[in-house]
Amino acid sequence: IVGEVCSGATLAAAPIAEESKIVLITPSSTSSEITKSGDYIFRTIPSDTLQGKFAANLIYGMNITNLSILYGNEEYGIGLKDSLKADFEALGGSVVSTEAFERSSTDLRTQITKIRKSRPQALYIVSNSPDSAVAALKQIKQLGLRVKLFGSEGLKAIEVSNEKSAQGLIITSVSAGTTTFATEYYNEYGLAAEPFSPQGYDSFTALAKTLKEGALTGDTIKEDLYKLEFDGASGKIAFDNNGDVSGNYDVYKLENKTFVLQ
Repeated sequence: IVGEVCSGATLAAAPIAEESKIVLITPSSTSSEITKSGDYIFRTIPSDTLQGKFAANLIYGMNITNLSILYGNEEYGIGLKDSLKADFEALGGSVVSTEAFERSSTDLRTQITKIRKSRPQALYIVSNSPDSAVAALKQIKQLGLRVKLFGSEGLKAIEVSNEKSAQGLIITSVSAGTTTFATEYYNEYGLAAEPFSPQGYDSFTALAKTLKEGALTGDTIKEDLYKLEFDGASGKIAFDNNGDVSGNYDVYKLENKTFVLQ
């Protein structure tokens, strides 16, 4: 199985795949819980624990010591919030507030008001919902919360880029793919590759490589995946003992309605 997209669905499917000895490889589920979800569960995207550390180093390296986190109340949001908080505080910073919102919520005034009272220097937003992200950015401005804004790759969406109050937003994101992949994708479809496209391509490539070598059962596919190593569309693919990859991250800044790679 190639999938699921979101961590909650992957975690729900994992026990069934594990019991049935069916390999499941997700290109986009980042929850740290997936690491221990079974021997037949793999992913071509790095865990939230790695992105949390990357984001913490980036923010702390900008001389920001007081941080707030606004996050979606789901596996992805909770996992990245926990990782970012732990790593930022390990560096010597302080997470002065964390506020959750339900997926697709468009009224975040209560959470933003609480964040404003905690007086952070910066705010990191974790959201898989463009509607929630846009609402948050608008209400941050409306409520006079003047902080440096950061966000996860879920905010790298056209809806966010078109929002005036989002200008200057800094995004930490999993790899958008190699230059070769981006060029070939554009030549094929006439569009820029969507988030997780290279990871999806690598998921299928990994399975295809094992099948080509003759692996035809869940057990043999699983064993061959653990031994597999190749340069993929998203970077080097090599699964550790938990079916995880190390992965790479990019930083983007929203300038003139365009996410510019930094």
